[in-house]
Order: sequence, then C-alpha cells, then structure tokens
Amino acid sequence: MSPARQGARFLLPICLLLATDCGYHRLDRQQRAAAWAKQGETIRLARFRNLTPRLGLEDRFTKALENRVVAASPWRLVAQGEPSRWVLQGTLEEYRSRPLGLTLGNNRTQASVGSASRVEVVVVASVKLLDGQTGAEVLSRRGLTFSNQYRVDQNFASFDSRELEVIDSLADDFAESFLTQLLEGID
Repeated sequence: MSPARQGARFLLPICLLLATDCGYHRLDRQQRAAAWAKQGETIRLARFRNLTPRLGLEDRFTKALENRVVAASPWRLVAQGEPSRWVLQGTLEEYRSRPLGLTLGNNRTQASVGSASRVEVVVVASVKLLDGQTGAEVLSRRGLTFSNQYRVDQNFASFDSRELEVIDSLADDFAESFLTQLLEGID
C-alpha cells in the first residue's frame, strides 16, 4: 500500500471524528424562541420568601440562583431596586428533615443509641418569572421538589455543618434545574 493511501486511511477516521458533533451546547449561547431568553436583557432576583421554619434558607437559595444566572444565562443581573426587563420571584414552601436510619450503638457508643445515622432533607420551592415592565406572570414553576441524604457523624458537633452542606447542594441543584428549564423554554 502506498504511503499516500496509508495517510488517507489514518486521516479519514480523525476527520470523521472531528466532523461529528458531541451534542454539547451551552444554553446561554444558543438561539431561543422564548421571549424572556434574549441575550443581554436585564433580570433582577427578588429575595426568596421563606415559608418554612428553617431560618436562612432563603439566603442560600437566592445566592445559588444568583450564581447560576451570572455564570450561565444570557441576562445581565441587576441589583435589588433597579429596573429590569425580567424579575424572578421564589418561594420556599416546605423544608423537611427526617431520619432514615437509627444507630443501634455498641459498648463504646451507648450515648448515641437511637440517634439518626442517615438523614434525608427535602426542600419544596416555587418560582415565577415576571415581566419587569408590566408585572405580568410569564412563567411559573410550582412544587419543585429537591431531596438529598447524608450520613450522620456520631460527633454531634458536625451534624449541623453536614446539613448545611446538603442544603447548599440542594440550592445549587434547584438553581441549575430551574435555569435549565427556563433557558430551554419549557413552559
């Protein structure tokens, strides 16, 4: 076989590989039909309303959504009180934390007998996209439910920090999921 044919045999698969599309497209860079997803328009995040007994939850969810909007959306985020083309309003409707397993204990850990060994955290939220000029509701997502579990360290001082890590993870999952739905124009 000639060297030219060997080179062609080697280059053909590489060219085919490069010509195929992997299917990955950034949502903030593609064309959209949805009126609210235009590049460069402004958006303001109203502070989340917290209807749950868990204090501070609204701050974590607001921050997670703010980070996602800045990192992966076509909009320009404006500060509270400034006029904007779009307004996102969120409500945290439910927060549940429940044990999924109990510690049976042993000779060394008798004090932890009956305490939770695994905990599930569930957060339910709703979000509305409002027209910033008219105040009309453009899109609404109700009852978005996110849950996660974690193992409880028997060092009780670390209990709250693990729960906060899970809450941050849920807030980020929520922000990513909602923003993806919004940018894909799913209504």
